[in-house]
Parts: sequence; C-alpha cells; structure tokens
Amino acid sequence: MFKPVLPLESVNAHEAPMYKYFRKIFIGLAVVIAVTACTSPATHTDPAATVEIIRTETGFQLLRNGERYEIRGAGMVHDDFAAFTRRGGNSIRTWTTRDDEGDMMALMDQAHAHGVTVALTLPMPAERHGFDYDDEDAVAATLGELREDILRFRDHPALLFWIIGNELNHSYTNPRVWDAVNDVARMIHELDPHHPATTALAGSSEDVVLAVLSRAPDLDFLSFQVYGRLFELPQQLERLGFDQPFMITEWGTIGWWEMETTTWGAPVELTSSEKAEVYRRGHRDILTPLADQLIGSYAFVWGQKQERTPTWFGMLTSAGEQTEAIDAMEWIWTGQRTRHPAPRVENLLLDGRSARDNVIVLTGEEYEAWFEVAGADAISYRWEVKPESDATQVGGDYEEPIAPLEGLLSAPDSARTSLAMPERGAYRLFAYASDDNSRAAHANIPFLVEDGFRQSPDSLIEGQVMAVAYSGFREGQHPDRGEGAVNPSREEILEDLELLVAHGFHLIRLYDAGANSRTTLELIREHELPIKVLLGTWLRAELSNHEGCPWLDEPIPDHELTTNTAENAAEIERGIELARAFDDIVVAVNVGNEALVDWTDHLVELDQVIAYVRRMREAIDQPVTVAENYEWWIRDGAPLAAEVDFLGVHTYPVWEERSIDQGLSYTVENLIAVHQALPDKPMAVLEAGWATTASEFGERASEAAQARYYREIQAWASQTNITVFFFAAFDEPWKGDPDDPLGAEKHWGLFFEDRSPKKILRDD
Repeated sequence: MFKPVLPLESVNAHEAPMYKYFRKIFIGLAVVIAVTACTSPATHTDPAATVEIIRTETGFQLLRNGERYEIRGAGMVHDDFAAFTRRGGNSIRTWTTRDDEGDMMALMDQAHAHGVTVALTLPMPAERHGFDYDDEDAVAATLGELREDILRFRDHPALLFWIIGNELNHSYTNPRVWDAVNDVARMIHELDPHHPATTALAGSSEDVVLAVLSRAPDLDFLSFQVYGRLFELPQQLERLGFDQPFMITEWGTIGWWEMETTTWGAPVELTSSEKAEVYRRGHRDILTPLADQLIGSYAFVWGQKQERTPTWFGMLTSAGEQTEAIDAMEWIWTGQRTRHPAPRVENLLLDGRSARDNVIVLTGEEYEAWFEVAGADAISYRWEVKPESDATQVGGDYEEPIAPLEGLLSAPDSARTSLAMPERGAYRLFAYASDDNSRAAHANIPFLVEDGFRQSPDSLIEGQVMAVAYSGFREGQHPDRGEGAVNPSREEILEDLELLVAHGFHLIRLYDAGANSRTTLELIREHELPIKVLLGTWLRAELSNHEGCPWLDEPIPDHELTTNTAENAAEIERGIELARAFDDIVVAVNVGNEALVDWTDHLVELDQVIAYVRRMREAIDQPVTVAENYEWWIRDGAPLAAEVDFLGVHTYPVWEERSIDQGLSYTVENLIAVHQALPDKPMAVLEAGWATTASEFGERASEAAQARYYREIQAWASQTNITVFFFAAFDEPWKGDPDDPLGAEKHWGLFFEDRSPKKILRDD
C-alpha cells in the first residue's frame, strides 16, 4: 500500500486554517434505503476485489484486480442503481455501514449486481456530537464495533475502499481523534489487506492535514470534501506542498454556508440549471487538471435530502425526478449528452424580482410569480410555499422536512401563479417544472413578509424610492457653532453632488434656506446635474424647552427667543424665494425640523408652525410638509396633518435600542401606526438611518448593519410607494460632543467625512 508523507518543510505553518469554510458532513441522512430488508449474510459468490494505489510516470492510479479503475462516483444511500448506471455511474459512497438507515448488505448486493463498487464509511462518532476521544473505554468500544463492520463487509465483491469517519475535523478540538483513526487503519490492514483506507476531511486546511498525516500515518491516502471551495483547492494544495494521491469524496453545488444571503439572513440557492453548470465547471476546471494526483471523486448527492431546503444538494427531487445536475454528470462520466435532458431554468420571479433582490412583500397583498423553463416538452408545474428554515444544524446533520403551507397560491399547477401571505415572517417560494420523462427543473426565492400599506405611486416624490439627506459640512466647517457659519466651498459642494449622482441618488433633502442651500441649487442648475431637491426651512427656538430638552442646561433668554421669531419669519421668506427661483429643481419644501417634539432644543408652538405652513403653501406651487418624529405625528399630528400636503416622518430604531434584526420591523410598525392615525394623507420618510460607529450603541452600530437596514427599508418602501430620505449622505464631524469622536451624531453617513464610500455603496 502507498503511505503518503507530506514533507514538513513544504508547509507554511503560518497559513490561516481553511476548515472553517467546510461545513458539509453527511450524518443522519433522511432518506430511507429502498431495498428489501435482509439481515442474513450476503448471498454473493464472487470473490472480493483487490484494490491498490500505484505511482506511474503520469501520476497516481487506482487499480482494481490489477487494472486501472476510473471512479465515476456519487454519494448514494438508496437503491437507484439502474438509473445510476444508465447515466454512466459505476461507484457510490455511503456514510455508514450500519443498518439503522436500511439493510446495508442488501444495498451492497444490489450494487454488485449492477456492476457498481462501494466506498464504505465506517461511522466513527464525531466530537461535535459529544464523543470524547480522551475516554479510552469509549474509544475501545467504538473500535470493537468497527472491527465487526470490517469483518462483515471485507469480502464483499462490491467493496472498493474504506472511509474511516466522515469530516471528523468538523468543529473538533481534540487531535486524539486521529490516533483513533490510525488505529482503525491499522486494523483494516490487519483484517482486510485488499482494500485501502482513507478518512474524509472537511476541506484541506493546513493544520488538519498536518495533524492527520503526523498522527495517522497508516492511512493509504487522504480524502477531501469541498463545495464552493473546490475552486480554491489547487491553490491550497500548492501552498501545502501536497503532492500525494487523494480523493474528493464530496463535491457539488455551492454550499448554503458559502452563498450570499438576503439582508435577513436567508441563503440564496442556485437554480437546478446553475447547479448543473457548477458541476460541469468544477469537473472541467478543477478535477480534470488534478488527474495526476486525484484518484477518484464522488459527486454529492444522488438522492434528496433536507438541508436548509429540500432541493439544495439533491440531484433528485423529493418526487424522485432527475435534475439537470444528473445530465451534467452523464456528460462528465461518458462524454455523451442525454437523449432526454431535464428542463432548463430560464427565470423565476416574484413580483418581478429574483432571489437576489431581497424580496419583501406586504401582508394581505397579492403578488404574481412566474417560472420560465426551456428545453423540454409536456411540462407540468407545481409550486410550494414554506417557512424559511430555522435549522441551526451544521455539517449535514439531520433536519426535519418543512411542510408546505396550503391555500396561499392561486394556481399551484401553472407556470404563473399569484401569492398572498396573511402573516409576517420569512418564507421561501419553490417552483418545479417536470416533463414526461421524470426530469425536473427547480428554483426558489426567499422572501420576507412585512405588514404595511400601499400608497399610490403618485405619492413618491419625483418617483424616487430612495433619496438622501445632504449636509456638506466637513471637518472644521459648521452651520453655526456660536461663531458664525463656516460653509463648504463651491468646489466641495460640487464634488459632493457629483458623488451622489455617481451612486444613483437623484433626490436630496436640504435643511435650510440659507446661503449654503442657495449655492447647492445654483450648482445643480449650472452643471445640469440630475438632482431634485426637497428644500428645508430651519425654525429656531421660539419657546424655551429647558425643562424638556436633556441638553439645555438653562432657559433660553427672552431676547434670543424674540430674535429667533423674527429670523424664522425671514427664513420662511427665503424658502419661498428659493422655491420660486429654482422651481425646476425644488420639488417640495419642508417647514421646520423636529421643532414640535417634546425633547427638542428649538421648540415652536404648533399654531405658529401651522401659520408658517400656510404662508408657504399660499406662496409656492410645490407641496409643503413638516418633518417630525413618528410618535409626535401619532399623538399630536392631526391639526398639522390637515395643513400639509404630505406627512414628513422620522424614525430611528437604533436610537430606541433596537437591534438590526428588529430594525425594519420596528420601522414598519412606526409607519403603520402613523398611517392608521392619519390615513388621509400620504407620507414620506424624511429621515431614517443607521449609525456606523456610536459610543452610545456599541456593536449595534456598524457598516454591515447600515447596509442591511438600507436594503431592507428600500425593498419595503418600493412595495409601499414611500420615498425614504436616508440619513445621511456624509459623516458630520461638527455634530455632537466635541470630546467624543465616536459619538453617534457624527457617524450616520453613507460616506465617511473624507468622502470615501461605506459598505453599502462599496457593495453596489
């Protein structure tokens, strides 16, 4: 037998481990072996084969009875050998030798009857399932059980080689597991010198490979199990200096742990056609070039199992239909194209959106879904809606199947159907298309259901769903810190505006009608920038709110309040003048900003705000609103709602101690409550955002959380026809406590203060 040894000097001992990426293990499959129960000894009469590995001038070869044996393999635990061999398969691997999943000896007999060899896995217990490899008595008992398995199957003519355990390195900490593996390998060589032994590793991380090779030298070769990381395997083996023979005992589609996810954490699954292409590409680009070392591979999996979804890994559907992945394997195994290919997925859309679009829908609303396939005749369709899996199992551990929800689809047997969901939650829509040859295509879309209401599309400001609040003050600049304003230069404002356009923003909110806003409007016009503006008018304090505002230490002097009242009247007139002068750019005007909430430091009487609104509305043609916190609108907003053209609402779940997991739902609850309180007026969200750094919020503040909140509120707002001004365009270092550089007020921007983009814009 060949005993591989990895030269220690060829290994970079500082390379980061990779095994954390490999979480695929296959213990406790939910597929029952469909063979006739049989507990009697095997009925075969053919002798066992002799299997060995040799080194030739062109690389390593696997020999069976002295002849080169090319494995055309897949994982299988049930008797489907007739279909398997018709497609070109000649070898399967299992994940156990025990009969708890069915009669393994009968499965071996059926394999041999069809000319199929079997790689048998001896089921060594995993540390992550509670087994202690420091418990010598437990290890001895396990080896005794495996000895019986070896004796039971060693003479079976279908046996090809032994796999000692499956991904024992998955979440392990005790290297003594490899001592036990080596004991089993020695036992195999003693009891069955005709069949080599390996162990199947999750991935090919340096530390694991070194540990196995140093502590289990009696293994005949190593086996790796890789999914998306298959495409990194050649580079990893090169870094390891690994020049020995190996097998890949699991490979196939991209794993759910490797795929992109929706903002609420649901993994996006490839369609059956996309998976088939991964099989083709993996074999063509990776497995074939490794042929001098690769002595066999087993695709995963000829069967069906529930793992996050019922379709993720199976080449068959739960109804036993063959998918395009099997067509791909037939081409790989035989070089021939099948006569009756499976249907090919063209598209699956829900409300015109795909699985990668963070699909959010509203309770009670009806949405159309359609499934487009090609390449087959006599197609029949079926649809299912299931709750999103909440499974936390890893490594392929058994997951309970998820029952479909009934009565939600209008036409569950047509290419087009409609869907209406009565309850909030995370779900997944599955679509299947089958032909008359028991071939099928499938795809699914994860989607989130939220409560909501749907405004007329005319309620959108300039047809925009996502807009941005803009304040261009940089380090050392401020609107007024007691020493007079220091405004950005024209060049700096133009840079900002061009950045916003480049990132897709065509609607911005300004907060006052001063010189800085005038310059912004002038630059938009002069440079013909595709930007429209919600103009602001800033209202200063006309009442002293020192008892309600946490940061007012003493009453505001009366003379200052009198001056502010006069200045507010002048600000309204400046806003009127700008709205008229730039009526091609200014599409709406906001009067005041949080001047009515009970914690503000610039409090104005409600009647006075209404008077300002009336003056503005009678003087300009654009719609007029007022920006206030959602709670104020719900509790006190009815008189003002009667005066404005639409409601301007602010909502900040992170300020109210909500996590990002609660962010969208809490926002939606706020806005629904406003709508229920004031149903006769459309609304726009004039501020909603998420800080990326905040001493007040701790880990709740992050770029990742901001990116998620942005995408989720965008998806929801697109359903409800609500314009959202995300707060804010740029970080604002002038705000908040000057002694706290990490204060939340400074870090709401989609861009850093230096104008470099944050995660949400980099991802775009």
